[in-house]
Amino acid sequence: MCRSERGRDVMYFVYLVGTAGSGKTSMTKTLGDWIEDHEMSACRVNLDPAVEVLPYAPDVDVREYVNYKELLKEGLGPNGALVKSVDLMLLYADQLRASIEETESNYVIVDTPGQLELFAYRKSTLELFKKITANDKAVLVYLIDPSLFISEGSADPYSFTSALLLGLSVTARMKVPLIHVISKSDLLSEEIINVIDSWLEDLGSLAMSLGDAPPALARVVEALEEAGLGEVLFASSLTEEGLDNIYAAVQRALAGGEDYATEEPSARL
Repeated sequence: MCRSERGRDVMYFVYLVGTAGSGKTSMTKTLGDWIEDHEMSACRVNLDPAVEVLPYAPDVDVREYVNYKELLKEGLGPNGALVKSVDLMLLYADQLRASIEETESNYVIVDTPGQLELFAYRKSTLELFKKITANDKAVLVYLIDPSLFISEGSADPYSFTSALLLGLSVTARMKVPLIHVISKSDLLSEEIINVIDSWLEDLGSLAMSLGDAPPALARVVEALEEAGLGEVLFASSLTEEGLDNIYAAVQRALAGGEDYATEEPSARL
C-alpha cells in the first residue's frame, strides 16, 4: 500500500473511463504492467460484466458476482441485460472492496464498462464508485478515441470539442480529478498531433476553428480556456508511449507532484 501525508496506508485508484472502443481494457493491462515493471504493485479490477475475453488476468473480477449471460437467458435484450448487470454490481460492493484490499497494492487500475454512460451517469454505479474507493484517493483517466474526432485524415474541431466536454461532464459527476488521454496515439500522424497540440496550447484557436458553430459553443470553449482544461496527454497501449506521462499526471493530481511513499519503493523512478 501507499503512505498518505498523515501516515495512513492508502491505495490509489486509477479509473479508466471512455466511450466503447477507446482502449480501456488494453490500457488496464499496459498501465498495470508498466507500474509493475517499475517495481510497484498493481491490482487490476474488471468492472465490465459483459466482457468475454480480457488481455490481462484480473485480480478482482465483477463477473464472479454478476452473470450477464444468465440475464440474457431471462429474456432481457443485450442493452437491458447490461444495464441490470451494472445495477446489480452495487449489491457486491463490499465484497469487491474487500478483495481489492486483500491485494495490498500501491495502485488499483479499474477497467470500467464499455459504455461510458453506464458507469458515469447511473446512480448505482456512482454509489459503487464511492464504496469501492472508500477513503482512498482516486483519479479518472478519460481515454479519448481518435476515431471520434478524426475525419478523412483531419482533426475535426467540432468533434474534438465534444469529446473534451464529455470528459468534463464525467468529472463533474464523479467529483474527482480527471486526466484527458488521447489513446491510440500510434495511429495519429505528426500533422494531426501538431494540430491538436496547437488547439490545446491556445483554446482560443480551437474556438476560431469552430467557424460557423453556434456562438454558445465558441463561448463554452473560451470559458474552458479561462477556467483551465487540465492535462491532455497522448498515449498508446501498443507502443507504451505516454505511460510515463500518465503516471506523472496521476502524481500531480493525487500527490502534489511527488512519487508516493510506498512500502516497496521503486529504484527505477
